[in-house]
Amino acid sequence: MTTDATKPATRRLPDIPFAVTPIGTIKADRPIEDIDTLLDHLYQAAQVELSTVPMYLYAAYSIGTKGHSQWDPGISAQRTIISIAIEEMLHLCLVRNLIIALGGADRIVFYDPDFITRYPSLMLHRTPPLTLHLEPCSKDLMNRVFLPLELPAEKGAKPQAGEYNTLGQFYKAIEVGLKHLTEADPDDVWKYAKANASWQYESAYWNHDGGGEPVVITDLHTAETALKMVVEQGEGVDPKKATVPIDPVNPRPGLDELSHYAKFKRIEQGIEVTGQVRNVPSDPRAKGFSGPAAGLAVLFNAAYCYTLAMLDKLYDVQSNFNPNQRNTRYHLERTFIASMSGVLYPIAELLMTTPGSDDPAWDGTCAAPTFEYYDFAAEQKAKGHRTMKEHLLWLCETAVVDFPELGGDNSVHWLLKNLPSVDDIPSDPPASRPRPMPN
Repeated sequence: MTTDATKPATRRLPDIPFAVTPIGTIKADRPIEDIDTLLDHLYQAAQVELSTVPMYLYAAYSIGTKGHSQWDPGISAQRTIISIAIEEMLHLCLVRNLIIALGGADRIVFYDPDFITRYPSLMLHRTPPLTLHLEPCSKDLMNRVFLPLELPAEKGAKPQAGEYNTLGQFYKAIEVGLKHLTEADPDDVWKYAKANASWQYESAYWNHDGGGEPVVITDLHTAETALKMVVEQGEGVDPKKATVPIDPVNPRPGLDELSHYAKFKRIEQGIEVTGQVRNVPSDPRAKGFSGPAAGLAVLFNAAYCYTLAMLDKLYDVQSNFNPNQRNTRYHLERTFIASMSGVLYPIAELLMTTPGSDDPAWDGTCAAPTFEYYDFAAEQKAKGHRTMKEHLLWLCETAVVDFPELGGDNSVHWLLKNLPSVDDIPSDPPASRPRPMPN
């Protein structure tokens, strides 16, 4: 987590309820003409990408169908939404790859209370305003939130640098600014890129029902390739065409998938079946639950934040393969994915089948994951735990008393024991661009 000395300057927008804290300043209708403005855009692009993941996972978890185990997603709408969430995580990593390539590695941290979205939240810099929610899956949710979020830009729409109508327009502004800066001074723009390439996310990505792949960014071409993947998978390449290449980097005839917009449209139209949707609240808070559900909700938040901390650590460890040594970086990449499927999913499944309170007067709704920031430092100090992992295991062992499903072989507890301890892995961060002197 960042300290007060290293945390980037923040600017709160008073009209955003329970929102993320935007890092840096983006001014509407002004082109991107310097690296620091570009990095501000990319930081907020990463915030937007992460803000979609809890929303999509919450909707997917709320669907009652499931696979044979925590490793096997459900069918139809649930499986579709999970595949979209996985692609959004890819987009988040692609944006961070670009930030690292530009020398801005020290400006971004995922596990930070200012980065993690608090719901409900207005989407950053979007006109017309769009409020993001954690809600159970419904056609209304698709129509009111998910479809507007992934709405394709009209062909020929101008890029907007501040308030934007679609994500495509925002990314277009980034692309135009990046190209302009490269043409003006390529040596300055890309002077960190090749040296920092081995710190970028480059492997251990899979998606049974989607596509894309990590892109190591070293120049304008690879940057444009990554941005193309983000926009095409989300909105699509053409508002009149529902499909996009499964591999946007190397498209091949016949190997296509639907864009996120088209997938959500199929759910909204009832083509992708949701089946039974659980009786869970909208925009819950962990403190709103009581009884066994309360501790389980806290465990979920801690596991979610630990997953983000593993991603942060991944970007602080150089990828340097040696056949005679354990590859710490690859281990982080693999276990980060395992945590998403083998830890977060089963805890969420338990939450959404557990009453939110043991009070007889409770309204009957089940608990649910809240995706809130968990302050490991404060809680570790209170409990006398040395590392984040030690504290996370303690939370799980406490919850096992009420939820024995969390223990045993191939369980949440088993997997947590096998996760790397991020506190015990030395950091070796990539080179960063000097900050400009304040005016």
